[in-house]
Amino acid sequence: MAYSFKISIKKDLSASLKEAEDAIVENGGEFKGDTSNGIFLGKTMMGKVQGEYSSISDNEVEITITKKPFIASKGKIESAIREFFS
Repeated sequence: MAYSFKISIKKDLSASLKEAEDAIVENGGEFKGDTSNGIFLGKTMMGKVQGEYSSISDNEVEITITKKPFIASKGKIESAIREFFS
């Protein structure tokens, strides 16, 4: 079941998304999008995490997780994604 959360961006949105893209792709995942919206597929030790993002403003992004490993908690996934934007 999908769930969403919002993240406040402390840096430039474009730079933050580029950092997230680089980290995801470097670890064998996929990232497609721009500063408005996009999709991602991240690979973790527990399995694949799939989601999408949408910019709410220049300093806030909404993340929606559409698929995650059963054993991965929502909190653990959210925490890992927040690190990209801190």
